[in-house]
Amino acid sequence: MKRKLIPPFVMLLAGAVSSIAMYIRHYELKNFLVILLSVLVVSYIIGLLIKRVMDKIISSVLEKEAAEGEVIEKEAGQEQEEDEKTAEEKA
Repeated sequence: MKRKLIPPFVMLLAGAVSSIAMYIRHYELKNFLVILLSVLVVSYIIGLLIKRVMDKIISSVLEKEAAEGEVIEKEAGQEQEEDEKTAEEKA
């Protein structure tokens, strides 16, 4: 799932749930629209926060993987150098 779609999805889901709940409870139109607007704004902000947290988590995981990849490459290179030294000593 693309992370840029998280805030609108959260907003629309919250709007749909609140609209259905208010329709069932027979809210007046003015109250209905005011509450719906506030629900949409708040849920969009919550969606932005969720997206930001997910971006930070994913970027930290990618940085760790990159750092571990470099270490593995260095270790592999060091092992190869040690093998070459051992081969030279035997010869």
